[in-house]
Amino acid sequence: METTATNFNVKDMTEKSKNVNATLKVLEIGEVKDIQSRFGDKRVCEVKVADATGSIILSLWDDQIGKIAVNDTISILNGYISVVRNSMRLNIGKYGKMLLSEEPLSEVNTENNMSDKHVEQPERPRRSGGFGRSGSEGGGGGGGGGYGSMYGSGDRDFGGFRRGGYGGGGGGGGRGGRGDSRDKRGGRGRR
Repeated sequence: METTATNFNVKDMTEKSKNVNATLKVLEIGEVKDIQSRFGDKRVCEVKVADATGSIILSLWDDQIGKIAVNDTISILNGYISVVRNSMRLNIGKYGKMLLSEEPLSEVNTENNMSDKHVEQPERPRRSGGFGRSGSEGGGGGGGGGYGSMYGSGDRDFGGFRRGGYGGGGGGGGRGGRGDSRDKRGGRGRR
């Protein structure tokens, strides 16, 4: 479901804002930092931007970096807010755009910095279990079980290995190897 982007004033942005359209003036450009993320090595640059209602940090990533200068007026199309270390950041994302604006924005408010406001982050649920593997490389607990229940009964034969159904299988975790449902000690699901 696609929703229509909304024109936002900085003061109205919240940690849940999506589909953000905003015209902003570039006030400061920070240093480019190399970071490691779950998507691999990335480069990020934090840019302070503002309109007449307030200021916020804009995070620029990889190829977005170096395309704007201090005092430029930019238009963000289809941006969104993320929370980094309890602080709001405006992002462009892969579905958004950053364009140089034809009309300069002269009046800005630097007193109302939305990124300075503390935002409580909901605790992320911890990931556990999964399909197939239980236990981790180099040891860890067993449990988990196979994904046989997704494909019928626990007695099906998949590529020469018996898969446990309804959470069967598992075991083997602590011996330093793969503790997955193919482990001979793990069982076959229901007995």
